[in-house]
Order: sequence, then C-alpha cells, then structure tokens
Amino acid sequence: MIKQFNIAEDTITTQITVTNGYFDGGVGTLAGSNFSTSSLSATQKSYYYNLQYNSKDHLSVTYGHILGSGSAVENATTEGTTQAIYKQFFNFTEPSAENLRDGAGWSMVDGTNGANNVTQEGVYIIAAERLQMKDRLNPGTWTINLSGSNTEQGAFSSGSSLNLTDDSKVVNAESAPFGPRYNIVEGSAGTVTTAYTSKTYGFFYPDAGLMVFSANALSSSIPGDAEYITSGSDATILNNGLAQDLTVTEATDNASKIRIAIQRGSGITLRSEEQQYVYDYFCRAKASEFNLSQNPTFWSGSAYEIRHSDMVTNPQTFVSEVGLMDVNGDVLAVGRLSSPINKNFSSEAIVKVRLTY
Repeated sequence: MIKQFNIAEDTITTQITVTNGYFDGGVGTLAGSNFSTSSLSATQKSYYYNLQYNSKDHLSVTYGHILGSGSAVENATTEGTTQAIYKQFFNFTEPSAENLRDGAGWSMVDGTNGANNVTQEGVYIIAAERLQMKDRLNPGTWTINLSGSNTEQGAFSSGSSLNLTDDSKVVNAESAPFGPRYNIVEGSAGTVTTAYTSKTYGFFYPDAGLMVFSANALSSSIPGDAEYITSGSDATILNNGLAQDLTVTEATDNASKIRIAIQRGSGITLRSEEQQYVYDYFCRAKASEFNLSQNPTFWSGSAYEIRHSDMVTNPQTFVSEVGLMDVNGDVLAVGRLSSPINKNFSSEAIVKVRLTY
C-alpha cells in the first residue's frame, strides 16, 4: 500500500559535521616513520613527492620559489619548475594574482623583519589527498611535527623539533577564493604557543587541503648544517634541515627537505571533515490505514473476501518493511523493521526512516 508524504509535517532535514581520523582506517595520529615515499619518475620528483601510508597516497609535498630559484633550469627562455609551482598554488589560493606580476606573493610576519610582513619568495607546500580529507581538513585540531638539525651535531640536537598548528580557535579566518584561510603558528592541536603577529609559519587553507609554509620561518627554526643546505639528499639525513638551496642545478631538491623533516618528525595529527545531511521521514499509519494486505494469502476466492472469518470485522496486519519511492513510483530505499508491528483499526503506527548523505 502506498501513501504520499506531507513534506511539511512528515520530514525533518538536519545538517551535521562529522570528523574522523584523516589517515587510512580512520587513524588520527601517525608517526613520521610510518610514511613511505611512493615511486615517482625523475620528472615527477622535480615537482613533488608523495607520502604514503598503507600503500595509499596521503600527502604530497613540494617547494616553490617566486623567481624560480632551486630549479634544475631557470633562464630567460625557460621558466623554472619552482616558479611554476609557486604561481600555480598562489593563483589557486589567493585573490590578488597581480601580486605575482609585481614580484609579490604570499606575505607574512616570518621573523626576518621584526613584526613587519615580508614577501615569501620561497615556500614549502603540503597538499592533502582529496579522498582522505573528504570535504576539508578539520581546523583547530591538527599538529605537524617537523624534525631536523639546527647545528652540525645531527637531527637530535637541541631545538631541532617544531610543532605547528593553526590559530582558528583564537583568530578569525581571512577570506580566500577557496574558502577560509588561517595562520600556521607554533603550537599543538589549535593551542597557540607563538601568535601569528610575532611569527607566522604559513597559511592553512582547510577547504583546499593545503598548507603553505614560509621557507624563511622554517629555516630559521630548523636550518640543518651547511652541507645539507646544498644537497638535500638522504645522504646527510642526520643533519637535515629546511634552509633553502637556491642554486639552479639538477641536484637541487628542496621538496625532499620537507619530506625528510616529516618522516623524521614525531608524527602528524590530522582529521578529515565532512558535511552530512540527515533526512528523517516519519511514515505514519493512522487507525484507518494499512489494516488490509495485498498479500494473496489474506484473501479468498474471486470476490476477494477475507480468508479468515475472525478477521472480517477486525482485520490484523503486520508491518515488516517500509519503502520510500520517488514521484515515478521507483523504490529509492527499503528499511526492514527489527520486529513486525501489529496494525489494526484500533492502533496507529509511526516508523521513522533516516537517510544520511
């Protein structure tokens, strides 16, 4: 039997925010040592590295420079790969594309000029995998630990570990083309240790799943030793750091520096966020409704008389399933009750069907 809904009275729509651990299997915190680097061609490595967990891509890391420094090739006729990366991400995340024309890009208080904003010529970028982040990354809950060296004594020297988070719990977001933008600051899980007005480590774009880090700010905290600055390879991993290698040679690999700093770090805490819509449909069977059945066993003979005489004046039915159909009569969803509901002219029934998208 079919009954049409009264949309105003029989349905309720609710929007909820659901968060979950970002990493495969709903894991929220992952040690840096759990990340592996996926196999990429030499051409791909000149642009980015993929960090995997359980053989699945989770994060991509890269390096960009507004002038093309740190590229394999950069001259009057060839745009360096780092310049292409810088322009692509800046145009994607910021509203003032003309800044690039004027030689200005991301600007923040990176600690190199007191409390004044400084144009960031070099940036490290971490991009989240869309499949893992769902609608966006959850602000105010994440922590990234980067590890390296600030002396020539190795990665575990004093001051070589840095915890970074966003300040969404205490500072209103700035508007960006791809949703809100927050500051990346020193701290953990949204708790700020050093305010962005003193030192900003980058910008966080939760809707885009992007973190853009100031190379100046990172290198001042974790520079690495002099040899590592010009190599950036695993060969000097004990003295790794984030000071930029601005030479234009094929051996230059700044993207590898942020990769190694993550892998040597104590871990990353990250959560995905998803907007879900919950539709509650109240299927109402009033006293005069659904007291007869279309089941052939309910009837007898060609005249379709009620088979059992004791049910002629008091028919009994049992509701065991509820189906939702569209205007064309096509079944969209079917729900089976845990136990049938007895229905007759002396009773009413309400079954709530919940659909979540």
